[in-house]
Amino acid sequence: MITELKIKTNLIILVTTLCISSCSNSSQIKGAHWEGYLNFMHVTKEKMEMIYSVDVTGQKVFLDGYYEIIKKNTDVVIFNLIVEELEFGIREDGRNFCRVWGQVDESEIQSYLYALDCLPIS
Repeated sequence: MITELKIKTNLIILVTTLCISSCSNSSQIKGAHWEGYLNFMHVTKEKMEMIYSVDVTGQKVFLDGYYEIIKKNTDVVIFNLIVEELEFGIREDGRNFCRVWGQVDESEIQSYLYALDCLPIS
């Protein structure tokens, strides 16, 4: 009897743990999408430079994705970015923004895209 009760208790604990873990994983942020403008902050050891009016095809990115940053309304590729981190916030005027952090080309310093009207993708 006691062994059967232990097995049932362990089974209930296992099922509960699996349910909780699967529910928490479903809300994990995997990417970002935006409708506003997009700028790029290029960071090097020597300087920080904001490049205004850039674009990423599709207006969305995902973690670990590789994206070409192009000058808005052209086909000119400025940089290549590997997305490593997403940061979301709300400006004082109430608009959502995000910073898409990652490695640029062969640099060891992270740079970021700054997108307005940006929301997470789960």
